[in-house]
Amino acid sequence: VYKRQYQRRVHGNPNFLMPPKATKAQGTKKYQGYVSPFQDIPPPPADLLAKRPERWCKIQIKLVTWSYLNFQIRLPTSSPLCIVEQKIVDHHGGSISNIQLWKDQVHPKNVLRDFTKTLSEIFQFDESLPPPQDGEDKPLRLDDFEGTIFYDFTPHQSECPLLLRSPRLATSQAEAAQGVRTVTKNIQL
Repeated sequence: VYKRQYQRRVHGNPNFLMPPKATKAQGTKKYQGYVSPFQDIPPPPADLLAKRPERWCKIQIKLVTWSYLNFQIRLPTSSPLCIVEQKIVDHHGGSISNIQLWKDQVHPKNVLRDFTKTLSEIFQFDESLPPPQDGEDKPLRLDDFEGTIFYDFTPHQSECPLLLRSPRLATSQAEAAQGVRTVTKNIQL
């Protein structure tokens, strides 16, 4: 009975029994005299580790020539402008290039060229928090900032003959359908 308690069957085969498992060694002191090289480094200042509420902004993205491709995205104010550019390319399925961006309105003085700037640097958002109200223990509800970016682009350029071909197939199908109707009218007369 004692042997059967500690023996295990392998793969459900009652004839193939394993010996009992060996117990682990009781705590080896391998690193007993180890001294960390980082123990002399002072901890970072408390204000560096303090959690700050993340501010967000809603950006209206508007195409200059066609309003049907306008859309809106919500990003943290710390996002660089290259994220907005990538969202525009994704919105068009990756088939655009040479994107030009303008802040608030299409004007030469509003052209956005530095894609490393953050949204708060571009729109000069006021990141300061409103003062807490007396007797208020709840966390502040921070509203989103708002901004508008206009864009224009050049479509994908290709030398592929299939992409450069005019869509004649649709018109030939329509003409073929009209030809069938005229033939059937002549037959019925």
